[in-house]
Amino acid sequence: MKNVLAQSVAVGVLVSSVALGTVKAQEHDHAAATAAAAKAAAKPATAAKPAVQAEAEVFCGTMKTGQLCSHGTSTLLGLSADKSAAWLAAVREYNTAVNTAIMALQAQAKTNLSPVQVAEVNRWFAIGINPQINQLLASSATPSGGK
Repeated sequence: MKNVLAQSVAVGVLVSSVALGTVKAQEHDHAAATAAAAKAAAKPATAAKPAVQAEAEVFCGTMKTGQLCSHGTSTLLGLSADKSAAWLAAVREYNTAVNTAIMALQAQAKTNLSPVQVAEVNRWFAIGINPQINQLLASSATPSGGK
């Protein structure tokens, strides 16, 4: 009985920590990437586009699989200040929905799968996979004239 209670408390603490970390990551404005992108945009047009695309992330490396970087995507899309504000609100809403869905799936997995299978499902949504997705996107990026 004590082991079950201790495990329940440990899982609760872990879930709370992940949830707080995700909220903090969503609030993070990725200002460094945005500043670097702005600096790169100030250079001649021939050098600006590749530098911005290389530094701006589509999917945040500090967030769960599938969560978008707010300012990185805005920069890559070349949005004006007005459109960027609306886009950032939409991205935050999307990231919240993605996080909620991931957490629900992981909770459901615990009721249907073995501990090994649950660990595999959790691995799919681990923080740190997004940079690999960004590499795939960068390797198949539309040439700058195609935007």
